[in-house]
Amino acid sequence: MSKKTPKKTPKESNLRVAISCEPLYKKGGAEVHLRHIINTFPNCELFTAYYDEEFVKEYFSDVKINHSFMQYLPKRDKLREVYLLLQPLAYGSFKFKGFDIVLSLSIAFSRFVKSKDIKHINLCMSPPKFLWQKSDRTLKSKEQLTGFKKFLFKIYSFFQDTFLEDIWKKWDRESAQRCTKIIANSKVVKKRIKKFYDMDSDVIYPPVDVSGIQSIKPVNRKENWFLYMGRVETYKGVKLAIDACVGLGYPLKIAGSGADLEAMREHVKKLNAKGLVKFLGFVSEEEKLDLLLKAKALIFPVRGEDFGIVPVEANAAGTPVIAYRDGGVTETISEKNPKTGVFFDEYNKKSLMKVMKNFNTEDYSQENCRKQAQNFASEIFEYKLLNYVKDALHSN
Repeated sequence: MSKKTPKKTPKESNLRVAISCEPLYKKGGAEVHLRHIINTFPNCELFTAYYDEEFVKEYFSDVKINHSFMQYLPKRDKLREVYLLLQPLAYGSFKFKGFDIVLSLSIAFSRFVKSKDIKHINLCMSPPKFLWQKSDRTLKSKEQLTGFKKFLFKIYSFFQDTFLEDIWKKWDRESAQRCTKIIANSKVVKKRIKKFYDMDSDVIYPPVDVSGIQSIKPVNRKENWFLYMGRVETYKGVKLAIDACVGLGYPLKIAGSGADLEAMREHVKKLNAKGLVKFLGFVSEEEKLDLLLKAKALIFPVRGEDFGIVPVEANAAGTPVIAYRDGGVTETISEKNPKTGVFFDEYNKKSLMKVMKNFNTEDYSQENCRKQAQNFASEIFEYKLLNYVKDALHSN
């Protein structure tokens, strides 16, 4: 009996890689992650349920993008929550003829693609929280919304805790178990994958532009204010940061926008702390870097964060981090040697205030912070991902 000729693996530069990603309409951590996957496999094509034409023209003009029937649906931005119901069908409709491998970068349904004859590696940012970790959602009730958004939330809530949600969970679990391999973006996510899918996974940390940040000369001396940077949302702990700073009389700058921005402005007004807490809104990349360089410390009061790019960016800029001891940040911030931050252990104002009151800038070396951040540089991510895919293609 003649042996089968083993399938030849193409050279890395010739690899035909299909990348399935979530809908493309705004820049965030996932889109930065995606950009580095594209850099790793330049001979790739994207597959997504739908995209915003202007956005992809600005950020993804160098790669071919395939879309589903959802691209032609009306008012995609306004009806995004409703159209979420169609995404499993959209991703399941793609064909991958002529490709060597499929990679999916998922937070919701982009993993639902079906690749019959080729291997599929899923880069999982987290199992969908709206299915598996509903307690971490930003919105708890329709009373937080008005108008059309309130109506959409009612539709979403209709599916909660019903047999329909159980079906979605079953589909999600099956989509994970169809994958050849799964990459978790932190040890925290690795545990979730095991818990929800009963699947083992390998950890490759997301890419952070450490080199770009460290190309800027560090400041000689930190300024006397704390920084919160990120989305201004309930689950991000912005109110906790505000309350702690106001309680201590420490200046706080808040960089970012989000659904709770106006509510937080009103909260600061009620505390009579407008001179102490400054809202900067959306900031440019240059402004972001300047803030990270000059801040006394970054406050990161987030529970259950999958990885946490901003704390690594702060360390890359030579700035220590004050964070809640939970989630991916426990894997990136070091309390010992090198000492690059400190954690508070109870999720309340008193615990955070205690840590902030004892915080001393002189206990932290900018050089140590910068060295710690280098462990999560984008170059390391691209190197590890390339070799992971090559190993997967060679294995049986």
